Amino acid sequence: MNIFIMRHGQAAATASTDALRPLTEQGRDEVCLMAQWLAPQVPKFDRVLVSPYLRTSQTWQQLSRYIAASQVEVCDELTPDADADIAASLLLAYGDLHPGGNLLVISHMPIVGFLVESLCPATMAPIFVTSGIAKVSIGTGHGAVFDWLEGPHNIQPHYQQRFQALRSLG
Repeated sequence: MNIFIMRHGQAAATASTDALRPLTEQGRDEVCLMAQWLAPQVPKFDRVLVSPYLRTSQTWQQLSRYIAASQVEVCDELTPDADADIAASLLLAYGDLHPGGNLLVISHMPIVGFLVESLCPATMAPIFVTSGIAKVSIGTGHGAVFDWLEGPHNIQPHYQQRFQALRSLG
């Protein structure tokens, strides 16, 4: 199974509550950039788990324009201060249902980093930039492997022309 762990796109600095902070224009652009980069690698997600916060659902709305999903669920175990070990156990349980599948998690710092660490104990919790995506592979009997972590700052130079076109769309 492949688990893709994504931090939401850049969000507004303030709102009436943290849960209601929306994506900024830059956040939407960066999510679209990452989605275009990821789409050739992942034709479809078997399941998408999204934090109940507004900015994560908006991140999925942007990403879903490029990659489809069989099931999408809001998951209370993915809030910023949730327990990463409990969330990791949930991800592994979903993996048992789809052993060869692709699972996407859209959440927040610090839990996204702690999820990687919980799934791959030999790895220290990485820092995710906004719209950053990590891939963790879980093989039968082999444990989890932290494959990579990419963000818009790495992807943008390779997609500069496309990124500029996205910015002009507003």
